[in-house]
Amino acid sequence: MIGNLIIYSLLIFYLIIDTFFLVPAGLSFYNYLLPFIWGGILAISYFFSRDSSMRIKGEKDKEQSMLIAMIIYIIIYFLSGLIFGFERTPYSKDIVSIIKNIWSFGSVVVFQEIVRQGLIRNNKKSVVNFVCLTIVFALLDINISSVGSQFTDVQTGFIYISTIIIPAVVTSAVMTYLIYIGGCKLSIIYRLFILLPPFVVPIVPSYDWFATALMGITVPLGVYVYLNYVHVNKTERLSKRERRKYNPVVYVPVFGLIGVLACFVVGVFKYQPIAVLSGSMSPTFNRGDAVVIEKLNTYEKNELKKGDIIQFVSGTKYVVHRIKEITNDEYGNKVFVTKGDHNNAIDFDMVHLENVKGKVAFIIPYIGFPSVWLSGAIS
Repeated sequence: MIGNLIIYSLLIFYLIIDTFFLVPAGLSFYNYLLPFIWGGILAISYFFSRDSSMRIKGEKDKEQSMLIAMIIYIIIYFLSGLIFGFERTPYSKDIVSIIKNIWSFGSVVVFQEIVRQGLIRNNKKSVVNFVCLTIVFALLDINISSVGSQFTDVQTGFIYISTIIIPAVVTSAVMTYLIYIGGCKLSIIYRLFILLPPFVVPIVPSYDWFATALMGITVPLGVYVYLNYVHVNKTERLSKRERRKYNPVVYVPVFGLIGVLACFVVGVFKYQPIAVLSGSMSPTFNRGDAVVIEKLNTYEKNELKKGDIIQFVSGTKYVVHRIKEITNDEYGNKVFVTKGDHNNAIDFDMVHLENVKGKVAFIIPYIGFPSVWLSGAIS
């Protein structure tokens, strides 16, 4: 217990120094310094946990299962680039740079997870210790020195919480559990597979914030479900019926449904739901409803007719209004005159074909209210 208090105090001291001194100083050699700092923390941690031990059943099977899970993750990760597109990584790809990056970042991951294992070995059955580990190591993954700049407004803060803070907490909790059931090799394998791709390959999927948040939460949860199943099979004497409820196959439809719904919401498919934030189209649909937009290609845009309700870009906003008239501009290009059903006058600007995004396919009452409330909070 005393050993853990000393290690936690050391970690908190490191967090303070890192947050308020090392990171703000912008030292050019900072990344190369980190492995030595964590090597020192590891040495102290080892001293206080050297007499503790952990009994792990089926360790090799769990490690193999983790490798299989992470190989599947890598395949899915890069295949997702076919949907979200790819972007070049900012890191040099010559062999010397790759080795330096793997040393700078990979060694820190290894040292951190061994330190985490030491803290678990010293107090394995304590729920308080589990919670403290989760919080402290989540903070280690967050650049605390930049947190203040991420809450300049509600929208920026919401995105930061979704993409950084929640995934860090979920990942930290899962890593702590993995060490609890299988030792630090499980968490090291996981974190290295997540961390290293940008350092060793020239392109990676170009995720927006929503996809980043989704992957950051579902991937560790999926690994937890799978490894927990492996752990139960190796350590518990359960009936076939009891084992069935731990089978990860049971969760495949749930994760699949979440993935499909996420793709639907972010607009991967031809149809995309849009929350109605104003009453300009009342009574056809009202504020708080959602309309499902059918995306249109150039041919389909030319086939639009008077009375269709379309989604288009006006300045920096997306608008959903009805076509009142189809005409041509001074250059002979087809344009649409639009109007909200509840408005007294037509829209000031005519809509060109390139600004049309799609047309309303159908309406779903009321389900857009969460977006309305969030939009109200942001504004």
